[in-house]
Amino acid sequence: MRGYGMSERWRSGLLTAAALVAAALAASLVTAPAAAAAPADADAEAGGAVVRTGGGPLNVRSNAATWHPPVGELADGAPVRAQCQLAGERVAGQVRTTALWLRVGPDRYVSDAFVRWPSKRPVVRWCDQPADPPPAGRARFIEWAAEHAEPSRRAHRVPASVTVAQAINESGWGGSALTEHGNAYFGIKCFGTPGGIAVGCRPYDTRECDDDDCFATTGTFRVYPSAARSFADHGNFLVVNPRYRPAFDHTGDPNRFAREIHKAGYATDPSYSDKLIALMRKYDLYRFDR
Repeated sequence: MRGYGMSERWRSGLLTAAALVAAALAASLVTAPAAAAAPADADAEAGGAVVRTGGGPLNVRSNAATWHPPVGELADGAPVRAQCQLAGERVAGQVRTTALWLRVGPDRYVSDAFVRWPSKRPVVRWCDQPADPPPAGRARFIEWAAEHAEPSRRAHRVPASVTVAQAINESGWGGSALTEHGNAYFGIKCFGTPGGIAVGCRPYDTRECDDDDCFATTGTFRVYPSAARSFADHGNFLVVNPRYRPAFDHTGDPNRFAREIHKAGYATDPSYSDKLIALMRKYDLYRFDR
């Protein structure tokens, strides 16, 4: 089970209250009602969902964001056979403004902002990612996670010991729902964008803490097509966010590195860095930095 403090909680240096995150998610996914029904001949296909761009084709992307190169097109008026949905980049389209994207094939997504449904938008399930489970057993999990952490250590100077400890803590040794369904090992939230490595985002239950208490809430987290992509995004995430810059003055001191990313807002659990350090000591994760 995911414990509290297992998620990225800061944006632009400011702590976002979990209740506001949940409210913002609801508001950001769809902020305008669906347009009128599509023509009857289109409604007969694919449950009635059709492309509405106002003329040109709709780009099909490999991830839920427009900065990924197109991998295909759907003509205006073409049926949309939605398999499932993810949250991603917020798009203002012909039909609505929304952060929802529809999977229409393997590694193929279109923005729901350009999709007209026949009447009320149906419930579309959230996309699970291809299963990429870690090996069973804690010793094997540690060795496996260390292998995935090594590229980040080389490329970004993130101590492998910290990466492995975070993977253990955030994913519950690979057993959390977020990990099982989204190959996500580090609880990185979306905040309106899946970034350039995750395939998209989806909501999950989590726990957060404020100055007074810890509580259950819902957050929107990045999900990945593989565990390797999750580990790659973790290192990149720490490097590209300026608030974590002080941690990189201590890449030779994993304990201090853990405390610095905690201090910068990686998690709201007041004991987060203590837990990471306890894991590093108990399992001698420091050996992966030597």
